[in-house]
Amino acid sequence: MLGEPPPIDVERELAAMRAEVAEIRARWRGAWVDEARAREVGCIVRDALADSGSRTSFRGDGWTAGYDGGAYVRSADGCWEIKANIMMQTRFVAASAFGPADPSTVEQTRWGFETRRLNIGLSGTAFDPSVRWQLLFSDQSQADRFITEPDRLKPLYAWIRKDLGHGLSTTVGLQNVPWDLESDFFGSSRLTTGDYSIFNYRFGAGKQPGVTVRHEGADLRVTVGGFTQVSSRTANWQDPQQLSYAVAGRAELKWGAEWAQLEVESSRPGDVPGLVAGRAVGWSGPRGINPQPPSAPEATPAGAGFTADVRAVLGGATLIGQFALMRDAVGATELGWSPGANAQASAFVSPAVEAFAEACWASGSDVPWIAQAGVNLHLDPRAIKLTLKSIVPFGPGDVNGIRPIAGGLGIAAQDNNASFVAQLQVSY
Repeated sequence: MLGEPPPIDVERELAAMRAEVAEIRARWRGAWVDEARAREVGCIVRDALADSGSRTSFRGDGWTAGYDGGAYVRSADGCWEIKANIMMQTRFVAASAFGPADPSTVEQTRWGFETRRLNIGLSGTAFDPSVRWQLLFSDQSQADRFITEPDRLKPLYAWIRKDLGHGLSTTVGLQNVPWDLESDFFGSSRLTTGDYSIFNYRFGAGKQPGVTVRHEGADLRVTVGGFTQVSSRTANWQDPQQLSYAVAGRAELKWGAEWAQLEVESSRPGDVPGLVAGRAVGWSGPRGINPQPPSAPEATPAGAGFTADVRAVLGGATLIGQFALMRDAVGATELGWSPGANAQASAFVSPAVEAFAEACWASGSDVPWIAQAGVNLHLDPRAIKLTLKSIVPFGPGDVNGIRPIAGGLGIAAQDNNASFVAQLQVSY
């Protein structure tokens, strides 16, 4: 016989059910709060994204940033652009000289490292794609006829250029004087020998503040300009070494290669062959208007005369010939007229190795002939270049003349045997 079922504790069961219902309600309440919070957070995120979009709306309007021969920020219409560049040349120089009879007066051999150049540049457009500008500061370890105060960060370029259409443009500010072949190049970073050529050290006209007008056609390019002098740069219009006026003009006629390719002196394998013939004339104010100032420690070169040159680019090889008849050339020992000539050749013997040689003659100099030869190791095309070269002045006299150029060239001032230069150039 089955026994009676145990009695049910109704109160306890109700209490358990109430506790379970309360727990379920608590869970649903927490879920509702989480969803509300999620919706609130979502609204905050959407608002933040909308706000950030309004703050960076220039990206939506077509502004771009990147690297193209320099880090840049550029508007879609090309009206505004800023590009930053940096170039550094670090070199080791070992100069051997036989010295005078008394070696205690002049060291016969010297060597050491130096930062030859540090260039920091900005360039771009402003207001309109036809208005370009450039500002470049340079710190150089050596004085020459262009840089009279070494180890100072000073402007090397500071100009604004307006494209007037039909190949015509005008440039105002600190710029290259249209004088010799190297006045077509930007600084020294695009030159084969890793520095200004021997010819340019002796016969160059440098960079001056002034106004130029250029017409560039398919094959003919002509540049003319007005300056206060075409030689070493002075501080201001009141400078006691300032000459009264100067004019310079250069014309170039080319066959083959485009102008853009010719902005680099070396011809790389695969480049389009071409030939460029150039001629320039310059004139500074008469020396009688502003003769050598008594307070000046050195002569003020006038830089008048004419130059003629020809450059052949042969798809991996380059041949250059130059001539100058110049008043107050640096290689001369005193102010006056001096002729000079230069021959330079370079060729890529492999995709990354370029050999070069140069010989320069300057009449009226204690050391008429100076030659150099070496190789460029292009570790990164257009960006990293290692230059190894030897320089030999033929003669025991003073290399400098009326301006110090020996240190820049990497040779002793006099009584040279030879010099060895190793230079690493990094440009971004």
